[in-house]
Amino acid sequence: MAFLNSKKEKKAVPASAKALVPKTAATKKVATVEGVKAAKGLGTARPHILMHPHVTEKASASAEKGVYVFRVATTAGKHEIAEAIRVFYKVTPLKVTIVTMPVKRRIVKGKLGASAAGKKAYVYLKKGEKIEAN
Repeated sequence: MAFLNSKKEKKAVPASAKALVPKTAATKKVATVEGVKAAKGLGTARPHILMHPHVTEKASASAEKGVYVFRVATTAGKHEIAEAIRVFYKVTPLKVTIVTMPVKRRIVKGKLGASAAGKKAYVYLKKGEKIEAN
């Protein structure tokens, strides 16, 4: 019955065993991973933040004025979206506005359902800058 002895003194780990683990090895590994990301041009942006451009008549009309609309992850914040735009499109946004889209009720074949909620991001750019959205 080992669980009865759980409150007894724990065995002391010798100091020489602790000294064998180098602390610098872990920091070097993290530095190389960040170096690889920077070399590939990914920076700190996560690729799942920008889902796809939101293509509608309103969005294409606003694109002529320098405002681009994207569907983004529901967990994304303004700074993350701006960083993703900076990394993937090589353009620095002036401002990012987020709009939360609500769940909408749908009826399909007599069954009640719902469309997924989401977020849209309006990305404002300087005059003359463009994003080529495919």
